[in-house]
Amino acid sequence: MWAKGIVQALVPYGRQARELPEDLRQYNAPDDMSLAHISQTDMNRLWHAAATLSRDDCFALRMGQAFSSPTSQLLGLASRSSETASAAVQRLVRFIQVFSTQVQLYSVEDEYHLTVYFEPNGAAHPLQIEALVSRCVTTWKELDTGNLPLIMEVRLGDEMDKRRDECEHILGTRVRLGCKRIAVRLNRRALQVPLPSRDAFLLKRLDASLTDMLEDLPNVDFAEQVKQRIRVLLSEREVSEDLVATPFNVSPRHLRRKLSESCTTYEKLLDEVRMELAIKLIQEHRLNLGRIAFELGFLDPSSFTRAFRRWTGMSPTAFREQGFGKSESPLPV
Repeated sequence: MWAKGIVQALVPYGRQARELPEDLRQYNAPDDMSLAHISQTDMNRLWHAAATLSRDDCFALRMGQAFSSPTSQLLGLASRSSETASAAVQRLVRFIQVFSTQVQLYSVEDEYHLTVYFEPNGAAHPLQIEALVSRCVTTWKELDTGNLPLIMEVRLGDEMDKRRDECEHILGTRVRLGCKRIAVRLNRRALQVPLPSRDAFLLKRLDASLTDMLEDLPNVDFAEQVKQRIRVLLSEREVSEDLVATPFNVSPRHLRRKLSESCTTYEKLLDEVRMELAIKLIQEHRLNLGRIAFELGFLDPSSFTRAFRRWTGMSPTAFREQGFGKSESPLPV
């Protein structure tokens, strides 16, 4: 769902799927991919490749506004059917993972505001979170009754102050950059206003459907625990399926079966962790590329270069020379 949306968002820029790395072009296929699982590695590579092709610092915000899928429409309908904007926001907080498993939402109230925070799951790409913020802002704007402004401020993470005006133009509200936590601040008074579109009959059935969808999602918690174990073993430069399985008191065969239930594999998780650490180590500028290859368990630098090109579409040398530093965060760190 998201992969297709990212590829389709390139069309207004005059770019085409054939300009993506070859193995990522499949996500532009006309087939129904709603039950398919796409690895975090491929999602991050796709975000990076699409943003690079668009040459737009606000690609994710625009994509999030334009992105509409049956699932997002279902969430929007549930929001508009809620009793108040407050109930609509909490409904989205509860069911957001039906729309994207890469984020968790939680809210904090004070006397005047309710602030909704967007917490990434695992190694979600920063652009994925921006696109989700943009989609949520679009959904919540539909709840504005016109009496009081609902959305007061959007907080984003990067420090590219040159794009502030464009961010505010896209989102239609004040934007603060350089924030440690991504969030949307809402007007607490506006949240209490009854919605003219509320529909208790429809809402009861929508809640039941969304609850079923939420319960049917794959369990990613175990996969995240395995990834953390792989990170530890890589830091000790000794990683194997047997060693990964040991603290879980399961055999490698049982480990594979449990990961299959989470729609992933040991090989995919190892690949994702290596990619995340490679990006981090290159951005830190402390180690040469040969040492990074060694730290990640590659037999030789050429093997590392091939893997890195598969992840990002460019060589480690080109990635470093193009200045993808920490402030830009093109891939998760």
